[in-house]
Amino acid sequence: MKRLSIKKMILLFVFICITGGTAPVAGAEKNSPEAVLQKLFPKLKYKKMSKTDIDGLYEVITSDRIIYFYPKKGYLFVGDIVNKDGRSLTRERYADERYKLLSGEDLKKGIKIGSGKNIVVEVTDPDCPFCRKMHVYWSMRTDVTRYVFFKPLDMHPDAIKKSKYILASSDRAKALFETYCGNLDDKRDILDKVHDDKGMLEAQKAVADKLQVAGTPSYWVNGKFVSGANIPMIESIIGKAGNSGMIAHDKLDSTCVENKQEKK
Repeated sequence: MKRLSIKKMILLFVFICITGGTAPVAGAEKNSPEAVLQKLFPKLKYKKMSKTDIDGLYEVITSDRIIYFYPKKGYLFVGDIVNKDGRSLTRERYADERYKLLSGEDLKKGIKIGSGKNIVVEVTDPDCPFCRKMHVYWSMRTDVTRYVFFKPLDMHPDAIKKSKYILASSDRAKALFETYCGNLDDKRDILDKVHDDKGMLEAQKAVADKLQVAGTPSYWVNGKFVSGANIPMIESIIGKAGNSGMIAHDKLDSTCVENKQEKK
């Protein structure tokens, strides 16, 4: 990490002045990291402070981001910690914290699929190709309970119509599977009808906004954030799919193919 420039320090102080959150607990030990932070940056409000796995560096969670504090030198760092694989560990940690804001009522707004011991919260788009392949992957696992939320992207003009079609269906799980297998693609007689989802899509988008989802697919697997179709990361959390090991990415269409053949 680099020391903050004067310009960045000025921007940081502006950030400190406008940031919300819960103020540090009064009466912290005189030489504790919390006390040092409070003394050096008295206007900074935060929700939680904890050690990172970098010696002497602390994670500070505010109302809208994570920053880092190095008490030994009194430095604040604004920016992401990125690992060798290019993953932003900062983004993942913040997403993990956002997940804790979900309530039971929020989960009820999702489409529940399965009854496995592992809980998967999924934010998806019906026309996102990686979302479709991952839907098949999840369908091959019997050890998960999925809560599916839609966030249609502007680049997919039919995504809203498909989302509403699914949410308005009497059997949402079946409609979701058929849609993600491509059965509605270019079916204008179905897509151009008005499907009354009774406001469910807007309710689902509100949950996605609470999680601050920017792209699809996004997953929380047992509370751990996974960005995109990252099967190795998923399987590092809940194990491989059955006894067959990791499913090859180019084989993920097989369930949809079998499903279509059964309907012929």
